[in-house]
Amino acid sequence: MYFGKHRVQHWAAYLTLGIIAAVLLVVITALGTSFQSTPQPSATAGQNRPEPALVSGKHGATDYLIGKLKSYGLWKIYPPQEVPRLLIESYPADLQAVEDISIRKRVFLHSLLPHALVVRQEALQKRDRLESILNRIDCSLEEINFDTGLEYETGCSWSDFLAEDDIRFIEKLCTNYRTTTAEGLLERVDAVPTSIILAQGALESSWGSSRFTREGNSIFGMWTWRNKGMVPSRREEGKTHKVTSYGSILDSVRAYHLTLNRLNPYDRFRELRRQTNDPLVLADGLILYSERGEEYVEDIKKVILSNDLQKYDNCRLSDIDLPEFSGPVNKKPAPAASGKASL
Repeated sequence: MYFGKHRVQHWAAYLTLGIIAAVLLVVITALGTSFQSTPQPSATAGQNRPEPALVSGKHGATDYLIGKLKSYGLWKIYPPQEVPRLLIESYPADLQAVEDISIRKRVFLHSLLPHALVVRQEALQKRDRLESILNRIDCSLEEINFDTGLEYETGCSWSDFLAEDDIRFIEKLCTNYRTTTAEGLLERVDAVPTSIILAQGALESSWGSSRFTREGNSIFGMWTWRNKGMVPSRREEGKTHKVTSYGSILDSVRAYHLTLNRLNPYDRFRELRRQTNDPLVLADGLILYSERGEEYVEDIKKVILSNDLQKYDNCRLSDIDLPEFSGPVNKKPAPAASGKASL
C-alpha cells in the first residue's frame, strides 16, 4: 500500500484509520451529550418565561436582584396580576447601603411578595382539604374531636369516615396547629393577608437591612430559647432569649405564618379574621406581638397605609410554570419561636 510516493505497511494504515475513527466517535458523542443537556427555553401561551432564579446572599449585589425582579415582571406590579414564584435565599448584603429608600422598599416588598403568596397558598390548600374531610364526617362540628382518647366519649367516630391518608393528614394538622377540635382547626388553618405579612416584615427587618435579617434570614424577629440563635445586642440583663435564624426567607415566612395561626397570644387576631379580611382591623389582634403594644399596632397600620400595601392583597400566585424552590434551604422543621418582636 502506498501513501503518495511512500510505501506504507497495511497494519500501520489500518491502525491509523482506527485511531481517527475512534477520535471522531468520541467528539461526536460529546457534542451530542452537550446538546441534549443544554436547557432549552420554554414557552407558555406563546411567551418566553425566564428560568427559575435563586438569588443567594453570597451573590451580594442588590443590582443583580433588581435585574431579576425586572426580568420576572416584579419590578412594577399591577394588581391583580399573577406573581411568579421567584424565591430568594437571602436579601443581598448591600441592601442596607441603598440610599434611595423608595428603591430599597421596592426591592424588599417585591422580593418578599412571592414568598408570602407561596405560604398563603400552602395554608389555603390545607384548609380546602380540611373542609373536604369535615364534610365527609357525619357529625356536627361541636362533636368532632380528633383526640383519639375522646373519640367515643363525644359520640363521634370520625375515623370511621376517613381513609388512612386523611387520618394522617388530620393528625399532622393537630400537631402543627396545637388543637384537636374541628372548630379549632377551622379557626387556625387559614391564611394571613398579604399586606399584614409585608407590613410586619418591613417593620421587624427594617426593610430587609437589619442584622438579624442579614445574618439569619429572620424577617419577623421571632424569639427562641434554644441553643441556636442570634443574641440581641440590647438584650436586657437576665434575659436568655435569642432571635431565631432560618435557612432561607421562605423558612422565615412559614414559621411566622404558623405562629400567628397557632399560638394563644393571637387568639384575638384569629377571632377577628373570622369576621373580616381587612388588615387594618386584623392589626388590632397583633397587640401582643411586640412589647410596644398599641404603638406597635399603630405602626403596622401606618406602614400599610403609607405604602399602599392593601393593593398586594389582590395579587395571586401564578399557576403556570411554578418551579419548586431548588436552593439550599433548611430541610428540618422550622424551630419553635415565641412570635414576639425582637428588641
